[in-house]
Amino acid sequence: MPAQPAPPAPARAHGAAAWALALAQWPMATRIALLALVPMLLLVGAGGLWLRVQMHQSLLASFEQVLRDKAQRVGARLHLGPQGGLRESTGGADEFSAIYAGWYWRAQTGSDVLRSRSLWDMDSLPAEPAPTTGSATLHRATGPLQEPLLSLAQPVSLGQPPVQVTLTVYGPAAQLHSSMRQIDRTLVVAGLVLMLLTGGLAWLQVRVGLAPLRRLEAMLAALRAPQGAGPDVARHLAAPTGRDLQPLQNELAGLLAHNAHVVARARAHAVDLNHALKKPLALLSAQASAQPQVPSSEVRHQVEAMAQLVDRYQARTLSDALHAHPGSTGQAVDVRDCVAQLLRMMERLHAAQELDWVLADATHGPLHWRGERADLEEVLGNVLDNAGKWAASRVRLTVSVSASMAAAAPLSAQGGAGHTCLCLDIEDDGPGMTPEQLQAAGERGVRFDESVQGSGLGLAIASQIVQAYGGQLQLRKSEALKGLGVRLEMQGLVTVARGKPG
Repeated sequence: MPAQPAPPAPARAHGAAAWALALAQWPMATRIALLALVPMLLLVGAGGLWLRVQMHQSLLASFEQVLRDKAQRVGARLHLGPQGGLRESTGGADEFSAIYAGWYWRAQTGSDVLRSRSLWDMDSLPAEPAPTTGSATLHRATGPLQEPLLSLAQPVSLGQPPVQVTLTVYGPAAQLHSSMRQIDRTLVVAGLVLMLLTGGLAWLQVRVGLAPLRRLEAMLAALRAPQGAGPDVARHLAAPTGRDLQPLQNELAGLLAHNAHVVARARAHAVDLNHALKKPLALLSAQASAQPQVPSSEVRHQVEAMAQLVDRYQARTLSDALHAHPGSTGQAVDVRDCVAQLLRMMERLHAAQELDWVLADATHGPLHWRGERADLEEVLGNVLDNAGKWAASRVRLTVSVSASMAAAAPLSAQGGAGHTCLCLDIEDDGPGMTPEQLQAAGERGVRFDESVQGSGLGLAIASQIVQAYGGQLQLRKSEALKGLGVRLEMQGLVTVARGKPG
C-alpha cells in the first residue's frame, strides 16, 4: 500500500493557527488550570513510572543476590564421583531438603542431572526462555505446585581437569510479586492523591488569582446598574484590586471618566442650544401674535441668528470629538492672531458704546497654544462680549504664560521653549459683581440684568471649555479698572521664545 503524502506546510500552519484560536477562546480560568494540571500530570506519570521501574529493579536485584548466595552454597557441596557423575556431599537439612518447599536446585553436566531433595521426583521445572522484566538473569518458572518461581542459572567448575556444570537455583516469587504489586498500588494512590491536591491548589490559585478581575467586573457591572456610581466614575473605581491590575483599573477609570465627561458636555450642548434658540423663537412668536404678518427682514434676521447658533454648537461638538481623540487635534493656534481678530470683531460689535479695547502682551516672540481655535474663540468671545456689555469705557485683555499649575512642565533649555499654561486676563471698568453674584455667575442661565441682551450661558460655556483643557476660570474684582476681572488658564503646548522686548 503506498504511503500517504504528508500534508503541505500551509495546511499544517493553518491547522495550528485554528487550534491556537480555539484555545484562546477558552475561559481564562480553564487555561490557567490546564497549564497547571497538564504539566503536573505528565510529571507525576513520568516520575511514578521511573520510580516503579527503580523499585522493581531493586527488589529483583535483592532476590537475585539471594539466589546467587544459595547457588554458591549448593555449588560448594557438589563434587564428581569415581565414575565422573555428579554427587552431593551429605550435610544438615536446609530449605532444599523439604519436599516441594519452594526452594529448588538442579545441576546438569552433559546427560548427568542431579537435583535437590525438594524436587522429589520431578526432573526439571518449566521456565520461560526470556528474562523477566527488570532483570537480565532471572527467569520466570512454575513450581511443582504451580507456584510462581524465579530461577537463576550459574556455571560451576568441578574437579581436575575442570568440568563445567550448569547449576540452576529456583526460589519462590509469590512474596516478591506481592511486594511489587503493593508498590504499584502505592504509587497509583500517591499519584492520584498528588493530582487531587494539585487540582485543589490549581482551583485555589484560579479563585484567588482571578479574584481581582472578578472585583473589577463587579465594579463595572455596578456602573451599568440603574443606581450605579453616577458621574463620579473615578471614585467608584478607587477600590483596590491588587498591584498587578491597578494600572488597568486606573486606565479604565480614566477612560470611563473621560467618556462620562464627553457625554455630560454633549448634554450641556443640547441644553445650551435649547436655551439659545428660545429667544429668537420667542421673538418670532411674539411678533406673529401681535400682527398678522411678520416682516421678512425680521424673520431673516432671526433665522440667521438661529443658523449661527446651530453652526456654533456643531463646531463645539466637533471640538469634543477632537478632545476624545487627541491625535486628531489640528495645528497649534497663533494666540496673538486669534486675540487680535476677536478684539477687532468686538470693536465692531460694540461700536455704539465707543469702548477702548486694550491688548497687553506680557510675552515676547511667537506664542502658540496647542488646542482648537474654535474653542479659544468661543471662550474669549463669550468673556469679551460679556465685558463689552457691562464696561463703561474700557476693556483690557492681558496675555501671559504661567508655569504655576501642577501639570505644567518646566521650561526647556533649548530655544527658551517650554510646556506651560496659557493665561488670559479680561478686565473692564463696569459695575462689577457682588461676592454673591461672583459665586453664582458660572451657573447656567443665570442673568443679573434682564435689560441686557443675552442668554446667561456665556460664562458657563467658557468655564466648561476651559475645564476640558485641564484649566480653570476665575472671577474677581479688577484692581486696576474696578470692574469685573476674569482670569482664564488653559493647559496645552505653549511655545514662547524668551527674549528682550523689541
